[in-house]
Amino acid sequence: MNLLPTLLLLAAWPLVAHAQTWRLESSSKPGEIGHEAALVIKNISGPVRAELKLVFFDERHCQMRIVSNASSKTAKPLDEIGRTLQAVAVCNGGYFHAGGDFGPAGLEIAHGVRTDQFSSGEWVGGLMVKQGKAALVWGTEFQDAPDITDFIQCSPWLVSDGRVWPVPASKESEQRNHRTFIMTDEAGRWAIGVCKRLGLLELAHVLITPGIITEMKVKRALNLDGGPSTGLWCQNAAGTEHFEKPGWAVRNALVVLPRDAK
Repeated sequence: MNLLPTLLLLAAWPLVAHAQTWRLESSSKPGEIGHEAALVIKNISGPVRAELKLVFFDERHCQMRIVSNASSKTAKPLDEIGRTLQAVAVCNGGYFHAGGDFGPAGLEIAHGVRTDQFSSGEWVGGLMVKQGKAALVWGTEFQDAPDITDFIQCSPWLVSDGRVWPVPASKESEQRNHRTFIMTDEAGRWAIGVCKRLGLLELAHVLITPGIITEMKVKRALNLDGGPSTGLWCQNAAGTEHFEKPGWAVRNALVVLPRDAK
């Protein structure tokens, strides 16, 4: 899935809307990666078994930045970006034209550098960093301003106001795939994560099921680019790396940095 318009169509595909039952089978001890951030791996069961890998962090200690790759030939991999910037964690970002000019599908602001234009839509949201403060915003909430330093738009929404974002009811099953996502409790706690073998609606239900995400209450969650783009990197104080490597070069990366990083 490379283009935002395509994703909007995919998001509108019929999804299973009946009640889903999910259960936490195991959760690793938080693997400290510095600056009060931690990697947690969760195994869940329900209509399908799946694994979540999540990096939890607090905005008091960490900040977010978008790093952009100009072309697929010169694109830096997530682990190289992380090591170069001495990052806490890195995941892949938004949709892009993988088979075309490698440009972003929608507005991208990478450390003040702007590319493309904002594309509105019912399912569209974005990660916005403005004056050092990050937020997940609906397309209808987004107001452009010169002091926005970092931004990526993506879709669809997974969770809004602590509830699964409603989708059209259908008897058909949705497609299961690798996913990348970002979520917040809107009180300073955040997480970036990846999962395997889940549909979008299934993932949304997992994120709000009591007893699964116990580290924070998920108030908003946004799907990022998935499939072969899915990737997550982090490194602990001892230098041990965890790297879920994307299947191809990605246009941009969402980087979690120490709050005091330049």
